[in-house]
Amino acid sequence: MRNLSLFLAIVMIAAIVPCAAQKKSTPRRPQSEAEQQQQIEEDKVAIQKLHDLDIEASLALDVPKLEALWTDDIVTMAPDGPAVVGREANNKKLEEGAEGLKSMEILAFDEQWQEIRIQGDWAYEWGTMSGRMRPFSGGQEIDYLLNVMRVLNRQPDGTWKIARSIYNNAKPLPAQPEQPKQPEQKKDRLKD
Repeated sequence: MRNLSLFLAIVMIAAIVPCAAQKKSTPRRPQSEAEQQQQIEEDKVAIQKLHDLDIEASLALDVPKLEALWTDDIVTMAPDGPAVVGREANNKKLEEGAEGLKSMEILAFDEQWQEIRIQGDWAYEWGTMSGRMRPFSGGQEIDYLLNVMRVLNRQPDGTWKIARSIYNNAKPLPAQPEQPKQPEQKKDRLKD
């Protein structure tokens, strides 16, 4: 069950893989205060659209749409594993996670962002992602809550993509049954 939750988390959070190649930002002329405020409002709308697409694709377990939400140089960091660097590695991880979830019905997925800070062509956000799923064959419903921090990058067309994502469990996982201890073998002092 734990691995299944982590796979879903990877798929949902990772809900995020490549699109157009990263390009260097062109220098911009200084903006007036009104222009800066207008740009911030446009960025907020575009970032909300990214969130909406992420939720929609996660609920549908739509791998191509999830992959389209990431930059080419995406880095994800999930609990209990190494960083996954780049489009190819993240695509593979996402596809493996989605394959493992084909036996699950996605019942809910949501994102709650507590803070979003925009700094030029970059933004960072932190919050939580939560979801519920149930095996198609029946059985107990699984729910999860993740703490998430992401770095976003504005693309030349004004859209935003996820460049970095790190997450962990926000609530304890169900306790794993304790394995019985093997009795220690006593040494025969006369033979040793």
